Amino acid sequence: MPYAGVRGQRFYYEVGGEGEFVVLLHGVLASADIMEAPATGLASGFRAARLDRRGCGRTTPPTDGPVPLNEEADDILALLDWFSIEKTHFVAHDEGAEVALEFALRNPGRTGSLALLAPSLEGFSLSPDAAAAAADLRASLKVDVSKALQEKLFPSAIFDAAREREGVFERIEDIFRRYPQSPGRLDRIPRAGAALAGRLGAVSARTFVLVGERDADDRIRCAKAIAAGIPEAELAILPEASRFLHIEESRAVMRRLTDFFLPEPEFER
Repeated sequence: MPYAGVRGQRFYYEVGGEGEFVVLLHGVLASADIMEAPATGLASGFRAARLDRRGCGRTTPPTDGPVPLNEEADDILALLDWFSIEKTHFVAHDEGAEVALEFALRNPGRTGSLALLAPSLEGFSLSPDAAAAAADLRASLKVDVSKALQEKLFPSAIFDAAREREGVFERIEDIFRRYPQSPGRLDRIPRAGAALAGRLGAVSARTFVLVGERDADDRIRCAKAIAAGIPEAELAILPEASRFLHIEESRAVMRRLTDFFLPEPEFER
């Protein structure tokens, strides 16, 4: 297995393709495996690297407590130096979008562009019901990870679109079960300064936000807030897709990503 040893961690990664560098970041409870489809698609025109974030998947050592966003952003910076890469694009899913945004704010000169899939956002206000459900899931995970996944997470409506496609839910379920994270990894340490939600206007990287039409209302609202907060950001809502849109509708997502990363040249008439 390929590993990069930086900042006291052994980061598992997979890389393929040639061209400009793009880092693919997975979300909560997942691993680099959840980003296989977009990584494979992008490898035809980019050098695409997906990795298990700190405390996740095959990256070691395990992390029992919260990891600050600035630490994760610094992990990415160290990995770029390890790969001898000056500048990178990002494709980030779910909570991985928070890491990509933090990196872009801290390292604007080393950020090419951002493609954020079903993103979450530090400092975004969830509805009372969604906040209560998230707290209940975290509490259940701290008692019994397997039971919480089976009884609290997998029955969620965010998996409905995946369940309707042959083999897709089973693939996602396997990824979540294979590398269970420490429950403490799911928390975030409150920062002293402004959260990401209050700093979006300072993001200078070209940004594309893509969310599924069947995702939870709060996640769609979050995606819209990110697109509205970042100057000139683009927003697309994909029909018949939900939280795992890059697996549920991989071809449609790849078309959108290709149009974003490799726009057709304009010709003078």
